[in-house]
Amino acid sequence: MTDNTPKDVTGSIRYQGKAIDDPAWILEFLADQETGVLGLIDDDIPHLVTQLFVYNRDEGVIYLHGAQAGRVHELVESGDQPRASFTTSEKGRYIPADEPVNFTVEYSSVVAYGTIDLLADREDKRAVLEQFMEKFAPQLAEGEDYERIAQESIDRTAVYRLDVESWSGKEGWKDPDHPGAYSLDSTQ
Repeated sequence: MTDNTPKDVTGSIRYQGKAIDDPAWILEFLADQETGVLGLIDDDIPHLVTQLFVYNRDEGVIYLHGAQAGRVHELVESGDQPRASFTTSEKGRYIPADEPVNFTVEYSSVVAYGTIDLLADREDKRAVLEQFMEKFAPQLAEGEDYERIAQESIDRTAVYRLDVESWSGKEGWKDPDHPGAYSLDSTQ
């Protein structure tokens, strides 16, 4: 744990049997996931976008990146550290039941809330973009397999920092031999 550990709002989850109140689990889950959904508000309308992300455990922040254009960029740039939400999840097998309304799916998920802002400092942006390379291309080496990130690339890339203020985790998994559990791939 760090001094940047967000407030746990797991107690607000309706079905407490699936709530995760272990901050270490949430940290690990965020660090391991590859994509998530960023939520921002655009004139009282939720705007959601799926993105690759890096969770920095030491800082307690989620980093995202994109073009310096588009709706996300406009919403973040025009606000004073606007409020944001972020979720990432992992889906398992489908679990049948006698009544269709009781069918369910195995899953793990984390929802995080906080403020989002653009990084301005070039070296900070470079460091975050290098974290993306380490996470998504760990088998590649800078200077051998790809060039060092050019300053022009850094200048034209928006890097977002979501400072996580609160979070909750949830999961529901069955035993590996649970009767009737299946994946769609196994039904085709």
